[in-house]
Amino acid sequence: MTFDTLDPVDFAGPYLEAAFALARGAKRLVLDLRGNGGGDPGTLALIAEYLLGDDAQALSEVIYRDRRRQWWTRARPAGSAMTQDLAVLVSSHTYSSAEALAYHLQARGRAVIVGETTRGAADHVTPVQLTGQVVGLLPEGTVIDAVTGSNWEGSGVIPDIACTAKEAWEVALARSVCDRSPTTGR
Repeated sequence: MTFDTLDPVDFAGPYLEAAFALARGAKRLVLDLRGNGGGDPGTLALIAEYLLGDDAQALSEVIYRDRRRQWWTRARPAGSAMTQDLAVLVSSHTYSSAEALAYHLQARGRAVIVGETTRGAADHVTPVQLTGQVVGLLPEGTVIDAVTGSNWEGSGVIPDIACTAKEAWEVALARSVCDRSPTTGR
């Protein structure tokens, strides 16, 4: 499955439901996030819900100066979550909420991440136009993964199997996604 963006969950939800229904009989899954620039954290949580099991799980907490926001998956009917082996393809063009999805799946041991280190944009920012040509990014919230207690800000999501973005699809299909050797990420 290729996700080039994470559209708002109200729009994306029915399409995700159909895509995962079609994938139910597959022997393994490959999520391609190599060109995904991010999007709605609600859509990220919905995708994770299909992939992380039937029980509700905490994904992350975003800490702002004046508030906190938690992101969770919802509980699913017993036996309805996808359980196939999972590879997630990433690149230097994987950004923001797409990085979060890869990071959360990797941190929970649910996916093997294949490709290039991502850009490292975890924290929430507000763009501020400083001049006609210069935009500043004002940090406003820090994302903390519920499992690791940290995030990928500045370092990116480091693949378990490093290769070029162009090679990632072939590498993921050629290897058993359960085989993490040799690893570079974890």
